[in-house]
Amino acid sequence: MTQQMPIKAQGEPTKEMQQKAAVDRFNATLHQMQNEIARALPKHMTGDRFVRIVLTEVRKDPTLALCDPLTMFGSLLTAAALGLEPGLNGECWLVPRKNHGTLEAQLQIGYQGVVKLFWQNPAATYLDTGYVCERDEFRFAKGLNPILEHTPAEGDRGKVVRYYAVAGLNTGARVFDVFTPDQIKALRGGKVGSNGDIPDPEHWMERKTALLQVLKLMPKSTQLAAVPAADGRAHTISDAQQIFGGVDTSTGEVLDAGWHQDGPVEP
Repeated sequence: MTQQMPIKAQGEPTKEMQQKAAVDRFNATLHQMQNEIARALPKHMTGDRFVRIVLTEVRKDPTLALCDPLTMFGSLLTAAALGLEPGLNGECWLVPRKNHGTLEAQLQIGYQGVVKLFWQNPAATYLDTGYVCERDEFRFAKGLNPILEHTPAEGDRGKVVRYYAVAGLNTGARVFDVFTPDQIKALRGGKVGSNGDIPDPEHWMERKTALLQVLKLMPKSTQLAAVPAADGRAHTISDAQQIFGGVDTSTGEVLDAGWHQDGPVEP
């Protein structure tokens, strides 16, 4: 017996049609906000370049166009004010995730994004992170005569037993700290591994968490200080106002963040 395929009612839009319409609406709104985005960007990045990058990301994942517009553009403006480019070199991503039934565009800041912001500080001279396995040679001590020595084992290194991060300034000061996997897991809110389906054999997300803890002890820019509050969540324009110190509520313009020697912004 031949089965009949269900036929859509005439005029009922398909999923592909709905998605295309959402992408078209998103593209139009993005171009309308191009000036506001350009004002939030650092001098080394143009508004045209940022818009092209974002449109490329939406083409890769059209679900982004279906996200709550407030979170989509809030996260875009937050990324722009940070000076990070979505989808480029692992600096940051816009990730569609459901939150209490609402599809949001969450900003995920990558290891390379944190590293980029650190090296933009003219006082930065040294940066390193790593993970230690049970068969590695590893020695550390804190106090007045700190020590950090790590020689990875060859072949099968065994399971991960420690993470560490080191940062240095042109004053000669170097700061490091060492963490257990359980400490990093707690700092990440119980997460282990990457936040998506991307393989992470080098444990970059855990190393990013270790690095952010060490950078709390270093002079930093407003952008770098804002990373812990900005990472892994959806944003609105009002969130950008709280993080970066001002949005003209009548125009939606995010004011320039600039460089400061401020302490960390707490989530």
